[in-house]
Amino acid sequence: MEIFDVVIIGAGPAGATAAWHLSDKGLNIALLDKKCFPRDKICGDAWSGNTIFELKKLEEKGLDLSFFEEKEKVFPANGLSFFSPKGYKLDLVFSDSIAGFDKKFSTSGYVSKRIDFDDYLLSPLRDRKNISVIEKCEVKQVNFQKGKVDVVCKDRIISTSLVIGADGANSILAKKLWRSKIDKNHYSAGIRQYYKNVHFESEEKLIELHFLPQTLPGYFWIFPLPDNQANVGIGILSSEIQKKSINLKGLFRKILDHHPSISARFENAKALEKPTGFGLPLGSRRSPLSGDRFLLIGDAGSLIDPFTGEGIGYAMTSGRLAADYIFTNWGKTAFFDNQKFDDLIWSKIGSEMHTAYQIQQLLKFPWLFDWVVRKANRNRKVNEILTQMVWIPSERKKLSNPLFYLRLLGKFF
Repeated sequence: MEIFDVVIIGAGPAGATAAWHLSDKGLNIALLDKKCFPRDKICGDAWSGNTIFELKKLEEKGLDLSFFEEKEKVFPANGLSFFSPKGYKLDLVFSDSIAGFDKKFSTSGYVSKRIDFDDYLLSPLRDRKNISVIEKCEVKQVNFQKGKVDVVCKDRIISTSLVIGADGANSILAKKLWRSKIDKNHYSAGIRQYYKNVHFESEEKLIELHFLPQTLPGYFWIFPLPDNQANVGIGILSSEIQKKSINLKGLFRKILDHHPSISARFENAKALEKPTGFGLPLGSRRSPLSGDRFLLIGDAGSLIDPFTGEGIGYAMTSGRLAADYIFTNWGKTAFFDNQKFDDLIWSKIGSEMHTAYQIQQLLKFPWLFDWVVRKANRNRKVNEILTQMVWIPSERKKLSNPLFYLRLLGKFF
């Protein structure tokens, strides 16, 4: 039997970030994953401002940020294009006028396949003396016993004092704690398909979010990638799928084949894979993140933005905070009660999640979205404010404030 101070289940961005921040704390860490890296992960592949912030934190721990310069793996996007339900287009272009922008990076937005990004985060950890990266180790059971926790894989048992669940939407620990049944009001279903040679209107390809009437409060996306590839997908709230009896794959195909402004862009495009579905547990409600000797981070803790569906940044933030919590309390507690960890996470990101949920609910009023987009196209100040909101999630609270719309109505910008 192998013995470690902390076992992390899942070596994606959440688990890898937790391991990075624990790597210099003098603890013996086992980082497990059921796959062997590099491995694919169904995702939109786009990074938020939170992701950039967390990567800079990891640079302090020794992560080499030259990955940003690998043009075959990372696409620098200079902004986003929003398409309203009536088809109005709004370009939000990132610039160094945005608070928090770091000129070290060529732009503020990036898109990178998870097969590359996740491997980039994990690979250097293989050389850390107190980190044991154990791949092809699918966890079958987690047995909580007096004085220890046994993590059972197919051909090994690993004993520890504390477990971190970073094993995604189907987390074995989340199921043990509370997620026995999906709440469709706080869960989205998505489809991703990689394409090559999708037509873009300009050489400066932007991240595209198409808020179509049939997808609200979700959206259809086209995210540019290196080598003239694109991540194309759709995400819709599960309760809406059930309510409207939506066939998600059928709707995805219908948009690609028949949408008046989208289908023509795929005439010469080549699908690189079959469309693949995935689930997104959203942070639109405060879910429990801990139990007796275990913590949940990332998708395992439902820490996904309810508005954008982006989870990488919050996965990394929760991984860092989990490491801080463990180190601060190591030797002071047996981690039987970890309510303070829940409080720590929600005090840091709870307001952002709540705001994102409010914006998601506003998307149920498509006329409002159309109106804001038209206003932003005519007013440079409004455009800059919206760009700031996209880059910094904490700024989005303005969108959920009625005064914002009154100011728009009164032309007070």
